[in-house]
Amino acid sequence: ADTPMPAADAAPAPAPLARRADRTLADQLAGRYAEHIRQRLIAPGARLPSVRACAARHGVSPATVVAAYDHLLAQGLIEARRQRGFFVRAPS
Repeated sequence: ADTPMPAADAAPAPAPLARRADRTLADQLAGRYAEHIRQRLIAPGARLPSVRACAARHGVSPATVVAAYDHLLAQGLIEARRQRGFFVRAPS
């Protein structure tokens, strides 16, 4: 039988981010996640990859991932759970 993919594997594909774009890497990464969340490619309640795992996956620094996750928090798309990580919020 098919087993569901772990939430971290539902993360946006690691297509290279544009380093010489008009948007910062953090903005680009946040935009990717926001689009995947809005399209429900990442389900409500799904756990996002850890900061370190996301940084490794996308070839960026952990600080870039923290900034991207901060953007998503500010948009109300994800929530931080102490000692557990970041999770997609259910639509309100």
